[in-house]
Amino acid sequence: MAQHDNDALRIALAGALSLVIALGIGRFLFTPALPGMIADTALTAVSGGYLAAVNYGGYLLGAMLAMAVPSHRARSAFWIALWVSVVSSLLMGLSETFLPWAINRFLAGIASAIIMVNGSALVLGALPNHLRARLGNIHYAGIGLGISIAALTVALVEFLQGRYPFMWFSCGALALVFMAFLRVIPALPHASEHAHTRVPVNRKALGFLIASYSLAGFGYITSTTYLPVIAKQQLPGLDSAAFYTWLAVGLAAVPANLLWGKLASHTSERNALMMALVVQAVGVSAPAWLPGLAGLVTSGLLVGGTFTAVVALSMYCARQLAPHAASAALGALTACYGVGQILGPVVTAWLLERSGSFSPGLLGAAVALIGAAVLLMPLGKERF
Repeated sequence: MAQHDNDALRIALAGALSLVIALGIGRFLFTPALPGMIADTALTAVSGGYLAAVNYGGYLLGAMLAMAVPSHRARSAFWIALWVSVVSSLLMGLSETFLPWAINRFLAGIASAIIMVNGSALVLGALPNHLRARLGNIHYAGIGLGISIAALTVALVEFLQGRYPFMWFSCGALALVFMAFLRVIPALPHASEHAHTRVPVNRKALGFLIASYSLAGFGYITSTTYLPVIAKQQLPGLDSAAFYTWLAVGLAAVPANLLWGKLASHTSERNALMMALVVQAVGVSAPAWLPGLAGLVTSGLLVGGTFTAVVALSMYCARQLAPHAASAALGALTACYGVGQILGPVVTAWLLERSGSFSPGLLGAAVALIGAAVLLMPLGKERF
């Protein structure tokens, strides 16, 4: 491999670590930590859902802010967001009440969206064209790696009989260490002088993609918010059930982008994305129709094996549809995804209060994911 390609690989790996910090820890550590927070404080599954929605509200605002960041400021915004993500994670361990948690989750949501949008633009923009799809998959694999790290850290803290603050402190400390490896991510290159040669934005295709991605945000979020809580509820006598189900999500997510990327190279990104959404619908609904550990692990594997791929494929498609307006396209996609994520926990919590079961929320989420796949059908002639 040439030196230039080695440099590109280092940038992709650094990008993966940035997503470990922002999403695996800053955003999704809340999921495996939630059962411990419920056990140790006055937090409930319902109020935990509202706390998750606050985080996704921050994600929506962060996506809009990221769209407004000029390209020459993208690296500065990226680094500020990294520090906000780390500090807000550490502060989660210093409170036992809803309001401070809500403030920190809101800030973490803003930071995670900026890192996802501006950080991904930095990483993908630094990769050569012939390696962008392959190394881009390594970049997005950081989400699954971060989820796995968070799950293992929570399990270790629980094994040592530590309380939830140590979960946040331990992962926050890891995030600080990972930040030392991110200096290799460069600023965005200057815009081309040949503006007249720019490819126009495919607005129709991008509109369908954004609509689909919005439903995808609504559909996957019930599992990634509540799966460990559902495990505790269905298997109260198996203390490790929550750990195994969430670890299944993380481990399945690590190789998922590479596998779905290979499928996309043979069937097109649109077809691979549709298939991933249908498989994810099966996974999200699994605990409703297959009770017990089998359904929980099936859910973890299928959701983990698809949700980061849905993100990566959608982001790749958006960048291809708007190659000279990548930050705006990724920001619009992320903002609409954020709207779906806000509604998901709120609707699920509302259904949980009225039915006493997670099943209605899980089935509704699965329907949304099927709808997301259907919205991509009109784009059959498009190869993203």
